[in-house]
Amino acid sequence: MREVTASAPGKVNLLLRCGAPTDDGYHPLVTIFECLDVREYVTVRTSRSPGVRVTTTVHRPDGSIDEALGAELDALPGDSHLAVRAAKALQPLAAMGPWASTSAGLSITVEKHIPVAGGMAGGSADAAAALVACNELWQIGLNIDQLEAIARTLGADVPACLRGGITLGTGRGDHLRSLAEPAEPRHWVMITFAQGLSTPEVFGALDALGGPLGKDGTHAWGELDEPQDTECALYSGGPRELAAVLDNDLYCAARTIRPELERVLDAARQAGALAAILSGSGPTCAALAENEAHAHALADTLTSHPLRAEGVIKDLHVVSGPAPGARIEAAHAH
Repeated sequence: MREVTASAPGKVNLLLRCGAPTDDGYHPLVTIFECLDVREYVTVRTSRSPGVRVTTTVHRPDGSIDEALGAELDALPGDSHLAVRAAKALQPLAAMGPWASTSAGLSITVEKHIPVAGGMAGGSADAAAALVACNELWQIGLNIDQLEAIARTLGADVPACLRGGITLGTGRGDHLRSLAEPAEPRHWVMITFAQGLSTPEVFGALDALGGPLGKDGTHAWGELDEPQDTECALYSGGPRELAAVLDNDLYCAARTIRPELERVLDAARQAGALAAILSGSGPTCAALAENEAHAHALADTLTSHPLRAEGVIKDLHVVSGPAPGARIEAAHAH
């Protein structure tokens, strides 16, 4: 039996601009990802039993295990799990490779540290880690460009989790260009909610509004221009430079579904965050700090905020970025 463990990072969208939906219902995006140092760990093992099976352990920020959520995820159909879909995408290639005899059966264990359904790409990180792990397990030999091409078929955020760092995404956000990394890490407090948000529901709400909220206070679909190098450079700068350019077109739509988002972002700013934005399609909110000590101070302040007592805020994660993309952590043969 062979076994490989890989990890992949979560992300925050520093910029998320949305265009009008195309005929297939998808929205063109211009987005800038920053991968964060909160990672999913995926272990794949060859199995004598045919098929792909997955078990999930959900870790809370304090290190405890959320057994109920783990059981809920394990009860889902296998193909709804992005790690399973990633493994199955590589199985046909494995069947033609040096370990073809082991390609029919696979056991996957996922150690989740990224909030579920929170706009931080936890499922996409599972897929990215599974791609890297299975590529190693079956000795398929795909390079990063080939893995990214497969990643695009699995989800718009999967290539960013695979590549890591800071990336500019176009198309559906899945065609990437790496950007320069800042001189020093940036520090964040990620504020999670008890209930997730459905990405299709948020985009549907944006459609119902008639497009993103413009500077003139009206909703409309505008031109989706790729940022120039001078604008991109601001996203690779220090925290105060970054704070001035953070933006997310999906916030206005997510707020119609979760009005309490406005209270949480206001609380983060009042606690001293340089800026606070919705992460991806939400509901997780990202509060940007001056440095690591400031991030911990922000988290301490928000821990005692009435919104925590009310159950609006679930957990607070102190993280930093940019972080490396998917990578092998360990490989064993038994």
